[in-house]
Amino acid sequence: MKTKITKALLSSLAVVSALAGAGAISMGAASAVFGATQNNSVDTFASGTVSVGAGTPASVTCAVTKMMPGDSSAGFGSGSAALAKCSYKVKYTGTSGAWLGVDVAVNGGSTNLFTGTATGLQFKVSVNGGGLMVNGTTYKTIAGADTTIQSGTTVQNLLINTTQAATDSEYSIDVEYALPIAAPNALQGATASMALTFHATQSANNPIGACVVNQQCSTVTWG
Repeated sequence: MKTKITKALLSSLAVVSALAGAGAISMGAASAVFGATQNNSVDTFASGTVSVGAGTPASVTCAVTKMMPGDSSAGFGSGSAALAKCSYKVKYTGTSGAWLGVDVAVNGGSTNLFTGTATGLQFKVSVNGGGLMVNGTTYKTIAGADTTIQSGTTVQNLLINTTQAATDSEYSIDVEYALPIAAPNALQGATASMALTFHATQSANNPIGACVVNQQCSTVTWG
């Protein structure tokens, strides 16, 4: 009787021992997988900037009073040539290349000195002493057609440059003016103003197409 019990016990221990051994082998196989990692340097991204600021020397804005028929600024080309021109200095301050444009708005008082005719106030607006973007009372469309400026309506996107502006590029926008000797008596006490608004847009991935300096440019996307 003792012998049978001992054999049964030994048999049970053998089964337990075998199961324990099988468990040990299984765990050893799971922990034997090799691995490795490698960290790359961090990639960073930053956008460029497109901005404009005041250039040097300081801009000269005009407040011309008591104009008489025949009065004009020094570079107008006719008239007295005795008055000072208006000069605006613009610097491109962005970090990426850009196209620059200017919007021109002429407005009049209760009696408008700018009549849009040859006998009312005249303007000549140029960039860096080059061609005219405003000539008398007209501007050029993208097609090059002379178009009369309408008082109270802004002429948009007259192009300043076709070579992309780099950081710190400067431009001088000069405004010459004249009141023709043929100005009618009805313009006594009349007033007018001109406002220039400068802006820039990226040149990268923004082709300028057929645009020409000093003319309206509508083929680029203005920011």
